[in-house]
Amino acid sequence: MAKNKVNEDLVRERKNASFNIKELTNFLDGSKEKTNRRKELEQLFYNDPELQDKVPVDYLSHSEIYDDALRKSLHIFHRAMELADPQEILSIADAILQEASPLTVHFVMFIPTLMGLATEDQQAKWLPDALEMKIIGTYAQTELGHGTFLRGLETTSTYDPTSEEFVLNTPTLSSVKWWPGSLGKTANFAIVLAQLCTKGKSYGIHPFMVQIRSLDNHQPLSGITVGEIGPKVGFKASDNGFLKLDNVRIPRENMLMKNAQVTPSGEYIKPKSDKLNYGTMVFVRVLILDMVSYNIARAATIAIRYSAIRRQAQILPNEPEVQILDYQAQQYKLLPMVAFSHACKATFIALMDTYKTATQNMEKGDLATLPELHATSSGLKALCTDNGSAAIEICRRACGGHGYLQISGIHRIYAATVAACTYEGENTVLYLQTARYIMKVLKGQQPVARNSVFGYLLEDSKSIPSRFEYPPSLETLVGFYRAAAQKMTIKAAARVQNFIDAGKLPEIAWNLSHVDLILCAKAHVQYYIVQKYMDWVLGSPVPNNLKEVLKQLCYLYMLQNIHEQSGIFMMIGLSEIQLSKMHDYMLEMLNLLRPNAVALVDAFDFHDLVLNSPLGCFDGNVYERLYELAQKTPMNQKQVHESYYKYLQPVMKSKL
Repeated sequence: MAKNKVNEDLVRERKNASFNIKELTNFLDGSKEKTNRRKELEQLFYNDPELQDKVPVDYLSHSEIYDDALRKSLHIFHRAMELADPQEILSIADAILQEASPLTVHFVMFIPTLMGLATEDQQAKWLPDALEMKIIGTYAQTELGHGTFLRGLETTSTYDPTSEEFVLNTPTLSSVKWWPGSLGKTANFAIVLAQLCTKGKSYGIHPFMVQIRSLDNHQPLSGITVGEIGPKVGFKASDNGFLKLDNVRIPRENMLMKNAQVTPSGEYIKPKSDKLNYGTMVFVRVLILDMVSYNIARAATIAIRYSAIRRQAQILPNEPEVQILDYQAQQYKLLPMVAFSHACKATFIALMDTYKTATQNMEKGDLATLPELHATSSGLKALCTDNGSAAIEICRRACGGHGYLQISGIHRIYAATVAACTYEGENTVLYLQTARYIMKVLKGQQPVARNSVFGYLLEDSKSIPSRFEYPPSLETLVGFYRAAAQKMTIKAAARVQNFIDAGKLPEIAWNLSHVDLILCAKAHVQYYIVQKYMDWVLGSPVPNNLKEVLKQLCYLYMLQNIHEQSGIFMMIGLSEIQLSKMHDYMLEMLNLLRPNAVALVDAFDFHDLVLNSPLGCFDGNVYERLYELAQKTPMNQKQVHESYYKYLQPVMKSKL
């Protein structure tokens, strides 16, 4: 295969770009210096023979995938420890692993939890070993029978003042810890979330540091039953596990006591807020937005490059077959995906800033921003993972039959994204948490600042202008989303109140209004996204020609959402004629963006090793790579499969 020769269609597409691809890459990375640093670090790994796949990961068994990922993860870790900033290296190199690393939870949840919830003495005891991976940890919250409803967790940790120990138990089958990543075969410690009981009283969920395996031979300790829960749709290298605890005793000092404490005599000292222990969960929800942006970008890169080289059918008779990217329907599927990735990135940047501010405030004892951060991160995590999963599936279908092959790479991206719809909070529950906060703000039960992202709920509704210029400004479109969010909020609140006025208990009224409340939460989150996306685009320090392309993408994102949810926007007063004009402008954006399609995904700057897809390779030699990979499948290593001799030959040679 002529790997050095680039497909002529892709060469032409790249020449057609109206902007400098490197300038967009630098903007997406944060600066030219950050791009250069990233590429410098990538070279440490992309040419490393230890990280090259001898056999495609899709052809490996479940156990082999885990083994391969653990080997690569530890190789990366050892390389990282040789350099100045291991965390920086790990974040870059993690992209190489085609399935989630068995060590991901250790770095993303276990270590941050120690840093956020352990006292200084506890950090001094465990954090150095954790950072050097002398101990490997997991975060054990979810149970077989309980997930998002934390108050319902059944695992208990009962304090025994005579020995100054906690006794941990999973008293029922439904209380067995289920799903924690790294738990199955990798971790030897777990931060276990359990109901704290002392002096005959329960004080709710608290975190406890529990050793689950021997540091000498990795065998489970006494009272510990632990294992792997089996293959999943995705995250095949992540050894999600189960944990059963039978009278497991840990020292009193193993309760993470930065916020709440239990004295040697068993007295409970409550924290300033019962929400302080949720910091790790909120942090992961913030990171999920970045993951969704990254995954949509990968899927869009594969689908758009493939669509540029795939030719099928004719637009005009007697003309050659055309690139499928020239079909408007294909553009409508894929170009908004680039915009959606940008929107998620802009939102992640804004939410991370909010998280950092809230964390700094919490360190000073100011907890005022925590409820708003929780409500915002809940809704954003839900909407972005829901829509992100759908977006990646659109990219897969846009690749036709070849997109159905596992080696297309898109199925792995989809599986990793759709998993986030249920971990760190099931999305329906998260929408309702956001809606509950919105209702409190609307009723004046939750104080918010006027500059809060929820502040608009306290303002009078602004009427939609009967006339406005075409194209409408981005600010005008954001105003439509604001009006839609207010409308859906008022509608949901009225429904709840109507049931209460009719004599229903508030809890029953809430349950009977779920559909409207979820729509209200989605409308609010969508308003937040378009607002942050617009600010990101208009504030971008890029040349005018590139900024114009970014604005076109922003228009496309907003207008497509209005087009596909036109009923909501008609409810706020937009007429059919106004919507029709915006629809036309949306299609004009597709036409303007078409010449830049390949350049826009090139700017994501994914190495072929990261995409790991014959459909999305930089050189566009799709068919050569598909044929080459087909030769490597285990089924093709013998000309005649053994099943022929066992089943087919006896039938074919017999006389029926």
